[in-house]
Amino acid sequence: MSAAPNAKLKNPPVILFAGGGTAGHIEPALAVADEIRKIRADAKCAFLGTDGALEALLVPKRGYSLHTIKKVVLPRSLDGESFLFPFRLVVSTFQAIKALRGVDLLIGFGGYVAAPAYLAAFLKGVPIVIHEANAKPGWANKLGRGFAKLVAVNFEAVRKQWPGAVLTGMPIRSSLNEVAQIKDRESFKREHCRTWGLDPKQPLVAIFGGSQGSQYMNGVVAQALPQLSGIQIIHAVGMNNQLPDRTESYLPLPYFHDMTAIYGSADLVIARSGAVTCSELASVGKFSILVPLPHGNGEQIDNAKALEGKGAAVMVKNEEFTASWLIQNLSEALVKAGKFKSTEIGSNSAAGKRIAELALGVLEPKSGDRK
Repeated sequence: MSAAPNAKLKNPPVILFAGGGTAGHIEPALAVADEIRKIRADAKCAFLGTDGALEALLVPKRGYSLHTIKKVVLPRSLDGESFLFPFRLVVSTFQAIKALRGVDLLIGFGGYVAAPAYLAAFLKGVPIVIHEANAKPGWANKLGRGFAKLVAVNFEAVRKQWPGAVLTGMPIRSSLNEVAQIKDRESFKREHCRTWGLDPKQPLVAIFGGSQGSQYMNGVVAQALPQLSGIQIIHAVGMNNQLPDRTESYLPLPYFHDMTAIYGSADLVIARSGAVTCSELASVGKFSILVPLPHGNGEQIDNAKALEGKGAAVMVKNEEFTASWLIQNLSEALVKAGKFKSTEIGSNSAAGKRIAELALGVLEPKSGDRK
């Protein structure tokens, strides 16, 4: 049951969001939190994350409080670390139990903090809502699905795998909806290129390797730059990586804070294929070169294939993404980008609101007040 915008609960709902470590988990959670506060201005929303991670920057900046627990990483091989995993999970679960005091609902998005949060919520009897962003679900959401009152998913294939799941799409930051509404893209690009000190008449390629940056992709770009002529690059290298020298046609930045400006101005995007990035690319109608991160459970390959199958991207394996590949293929990719006409612009614009309504709907039977 969905919560109507004027639905009244007895008390202001207290909601904890579990999603941290990378922008791929944080940004969707922030998007849903923003939508919940639009529906219920009195809602008390807080976040669960880990110390020293990106959420420590992004969450307070958006006006939400942050509780932290120890990071729990699922071991990928049998070694000394794998024997410590159960103990770390127990410690983090008890830390999450403390953070859940007075909380009415937990909304989880996977990642390092999600598994202990799900276990803690189950032990405390706190209802759980889960959003699965990837085409190949991660272990934390696979675990939490067994406890959840509601499961929302981004891909139809996952909805078919998980009976009862609701297909909502990916909640993206509301500011990106503006990209789809830009009528004069030349003027938009000209305005931002002048701010960046770049030439609006030259092709502009935006490159980013995820919220933490990618040292491998950074190295490829550095090697290719001397042989890329007539092309400008704006490049997010990662906040913890050394910032390269600026040139007339190359602008390195630690992080892209204004993705509306990036997506609206770039002629082509080169990026990893995390679920959020792929969903944002689809929603803003931007052609891309996708380089799946060769870690995790292979979800980034599936994400990239989904866009490539629609003619919206070129996928290249990490080991094949070299300076020579970039030099040989960049011009052709720009031509494809110029011809690309998206049929999915705005496809995720309502996902955050939909998930917010579903989440508040989980609380309604508990409160029993439908004035």
